Amino acid sequence: MPEIDLTTPLPPLVIGATGQEAIAQNIRIIVTTLAWSVALDRGFANSGGFIDAPTPYAVARKIAELTEVIETKEPRVKVESIRFAARPSDAAQGRVYPVITFSIRKGVTL
Repeated sequence: MPEIDLTTPLPPLVIGATGQEAIAQNIRIIVTTLAWSVALDRGFANSGGFIDAPTPYAVARKIAELTEVIETKEPRVKVESIRFAARPSDAAQGRVYPVITFSIRKGVTL
């Protein structure tokens, strides 16, 4: 199953990407865009509402939120799992980034 690891530097945007590369790029854009920042689609992406929430609660809430928004905005995929990991340079600040494992839904041709 493909995995998107946001603890690594993001690759450059590829105009005209196709197939699995386009799907992975779409997921990266969805996850890294804050909601209400897209003028014509205010509900696009993630809300960031987990900030200052207790850690176990925030993690569960963020996983549910990311799963819902990814599967809504990129209906060709099924999110298999989401976990959080820290970049070595950000570990001391407590920053974590999602690592998303997904599969392509049955019947979808790339």
